[in-house]
Amino acid sequence: MGYFEARKGRWGFFTDAVWADLGFPGHLNYDINRRASGNPFARLPDFKGTIKGKLKLNANAQLDYQETIIQSGVAFEVAKWGDASSYTALDVMGSARYWSQDVDLSLKASGTLTADVQADFRRVGLDLKRKVKGSKAIAVAHAGDLEWVDPVVGGRMRHQFASGSEFNLEGDVGGFGAGSDFSWQAVATYGFDVNVFNTTMRSVVGYRALSVDYSQTGAHGRNGLDWIQHGPVLGIAFRW
Repeated sequence: MGYFEARKGRWGFFTDAVWADLGFPGHLNYDINRRASGNPFARLPDFKGTIKGKLKLNANAQLDYQETIIQSGVAFEVAKWGDASSYTALDVMGSARYWSQDVDLSLKASGTLTADVQADFRRVGLDLKRKVKGSKAIAVAHAGDLEWVDPVVGGRMRHQFASGSEFNLEGDVGGFGAGSDFSWQAVATYGFDVNVFNTTMRSVVGYRALSVDYSQTGAHGRNGLDWIQHGPVLGIAFRW
């Protein structure tokens, strides 16, 4: 994730970028043996049959998921209390958020079925013994992508405890059917200055949650996603 903001007076311009590349591998081994015997024909008491079967299945799957989210917009300071060293400020924000989601799925599977069939049908002189063996392999690959842009409105509170120590709380909502059905975001961060090799840098810790509900109907049916991504945030901020 990366965030850039330029401020002049009460106005600010910001860009927020998120990129993720996730992989989910899967593997399955299935091995089963079964034996069945008896007489399925109630009126033929001399019939006896036995079936022994073995199924072996091996499958490998890989799901790759990439997402890119870029949000750009403006912020305007509507209120501010305090002095230069300690203050609280409120901003209103308007922006557009671009979403790109790519999914690639691959599946390779192979299976072998072995069956031994024995039938003793003495009344008609039938004695059957047969072994059946078959194998099958399949490979499937599928890819899909979704792209859209959401209008977004939100607000932010900035509170500076002292020089070099600041708390930010931000929230926004978007979509409204123009892009996604609905999306929202909540971010809380605390930044404090640290000295690294005689250079002042700001460490940032916090928590972020980002949610979207999107759907579309295309040539191959209805596609969409509905999820919430959230987790801790750790970073470095540079100011000039």
